[in-house]
Amino acid sequence: MFSRALAHRRATLQLAFQSAAELITQRIRQLGGQAHAPSFSTSISVLAAAPAPFSGMDILAMSRLVADLQRAGRELPEAGRRLSAELSALCLAAPSGPQIVDAGLWADEQVRDLRQRLTMIQRQHDLGTVSQAMTGFGLFGGHAPDPDGAGRLAAAAGNGDATALKALLDMQRTGRDRTLAARLNAWWRHLGTAAQDRLIATSPNLVGGLNGLPATVRDRANRRYLAGRKTAITAELERLRRMSTDAEAMVKKPEQALPGRPTGPWLVIPVELEELYRSSRKVDEAIRELGPEMRQITAVENGLALGGRNGRPPALLLQLELGDPGRTAISFGDPDEADNLVTYVPGTGTTLEGFTGDANRAAVVWDQAHRFQPDKKIASIAWLGYEAPQWGSTLSLDRTVVNEKAALEGAPVLAGFTDGLRAAHKAASDVRLTVLGHSYGSTVAGLAAQGRPGAFADQVIFVGSPGAGAVRAKDLGVGSVWVGEAPNDPVGDVGSLPLQFTGTLNAAAPYLPKVSGPLGVDPSAPEFGARQFYVKDSEDPAYTFKSHSRYWDVRSASLKNIAYLIDGQYDKLIPFPEPPVTPPPPAVPSSPLPFAMPAGNPPHPQPSSAPAGG
Repeated sequence: MFSRALAHRRATLQLAFQSAAELITQRIRQLGGQAHAPSFSTSISVLAAAPAPFSGMDILAMSRLVADLQRAGRELPEAGRRLSAELSALCLAAPSGPQIVDAGLWADEQVRDLRQRLTMIQRQHDLGTVSQAMTGFGLFGGHAPDPDGAGRLAAAAGNGDATALKALLDMQRTGRDRTLAARLNAWWRHLGTAAQDRLIATSPNLVGGLNGLPATVRDRANRRYLAGRKTAITAELERLRRMSTDAEAMVKKPEQALPGRPTGPWLVIPVELEELYRSSRKVDEAIRELGPEMRQITAVENGLALGGRNGRPPALLLQLELGDPGRTAISFGDPDEADNLVTYVPGTGTTLEGFTGDANRAAVVWDQAHRFQPDKKIASIAWLGYEAPQWGSTLSLDRTVVNEKAALEGAPVLAGFTDGLRAAHKAASDVRLTVLGHSYGSTVAGLAAQGRPGAFADQVIFVGSPGAGAVRAKDLGVGSVWVGEAPNDPVGDVGSLPLQFTGTLNAAAPYLPKVSGPLGVDPSAPEFGARQFYVKDSEDPAYTFKSHSRYWDVRSASLKNIAYLIDGQYDKLIPFPEPPVTPPPPAVPSSPLPFAMPAGNPPHPQPSSAPAGG
């Protein structure tokens, strides 16, 4: 928006000077003189730069732009007024003078805003480049369109409005505004330390969930929320257990609970004793309700504890929502500084209570990727930001493992999360972003990619995929699409079930429509168009489904190949084994005929009494 406004003002300025010069030239000719109007059309190399991947903004170059605008704001109004006087002296009426003055006033107005923003940016970046987010919204945010009012909500949130913070979280879950994470990144960095600390102290669970904020900030906020909830729940459980113990004792010895009242098994239970029974049941129910949240906290703590071991960096808690259903994201390595960044999306059956295993998968992926490229910064994230289908919910038609509903709800949330990874990443280093979808998580990743064509990830990897919600790999809008499937993984064959029409024709039989599984075409099918990587047969019976979870086995070919893909080391992938060569059958020696065959044409067959075909 700013570049268009700048180009428009510049074109108006050139036209104003050109028009004034032509009027003056005509008047000189009318008076018998010779004159030619000069051309005021020039090019700007900055605006005509060759297309290339955008990595950030050069602070020094932007400082020169602000200085040029300041000079224009100082000199153009004077030039416009002088030109108006010259034209008036020649009895020429033209709007050129006021147009030049207006351009100068616009430039001066931009300088005040840009210099203030640039000064705030320079507090964090002395030299070098600034990220896309800071360029787009940190410097030129005043020109950015804002149809959903994110800027207004962010301003209110900065003043401590928790309702506005909640509204921003709700907005990012829709995934509708792909610029929201970049806007929030710039907003947060411009808040100032005091305001940031205040928000983390008062609303840690909301701050920690905002995409685009620095990873270390999200970790700090989410850990504060985790510790606060653990302290509160522990205290509440202790209080409830004391109440339960007291109530149980009173029920067992009602004469102590109801002194002076006759009691005994032969008497009618008094109203007071019945009330004790009810209170005891309520306390036990409250204890049971807090149990799942406490188990969620334990699972997250166990996942975080995997960081800092075996040479791994400390884990960062990028997201945390406790309760039903519960969501989290744990990163091994700082995604804001990573060279190779992978986000793992788990599938059916995943819960926050059982998330320790998923965190371990992200941890071993970091181990392997780091082993192959120790000179690179690796960040491996386990992301559970959606409500995964559960095997026990098959009676609910919209929550079955072969229904897209959960994936359709989770896809925009995942797209917003990857928006945040890009927005928060520091411009000083390049990043290779991979999304790894396992099982139903591949469906979520496939749909999310289609919601961000060309901007979701640098590559996607599907393992044990029942379908990526697409007909062809090219529909995902991702440059590199890889699929790994164990030969004995039955989940990977769901996409081959002929349950729905894909809208395309079958190449093998053009007169028949092509069909696919409920979650899209099988990504491992040749017609899908993805690249395959080798996964060894685990030799587990398919009906046990054990092979579906062995892609992360330590020292397995699948884990090594996943790490090679994350590092971009395609030339080192473990290849598919050559199919065994079947030796030709041994030659059967010809037996001598019982009689000599006459030379020439073979004899005519003789009639037989045996039935035809017998």
